[in-house]
Amino acid sequence: MAIVNITCQNDADFYRQFAYQTLDGAPIDLTGSTMRMGIRRHAADATEEILLTTENGGLAIVDGPNGKFTVRITQDQLVRLALGAYEHSLIRIIGSMQLRIWSGSLVNNAGASR
Repeated sequence: MAIVNITCQNDADFYRQFAYQTLDGAPIDLTGSTMRMGIRRHAADATEEILLTTENGGLAIVDGPNGKFTVRITQDQLVRLALGAYEHSLIRIIGSMQLRIWSGSLVNNAGASR
């Protein structure tokens, strides 16, 4: 499983495109999938600070056959999120099956233009 660590500043949206692929670079088809990414201060915490999904627009599959998707955390979400370190995981949902794509940390830093 991949580890993806994200650092962002709360004066701008965080927006990145990713390609889901095998270790040798072959794309993994995301057609028919949905995705969910929960962000919590600690993974064991009951409270989810931010939830990104394909349904709420925080995650978007932009080229399913080639495994390309985007992650977007808005500046409004980041400015309301307390500064510091969080844990997150990205889950691919296919029917009733849930597969972890990655886990990692997210660090929310103060941005000077907020």
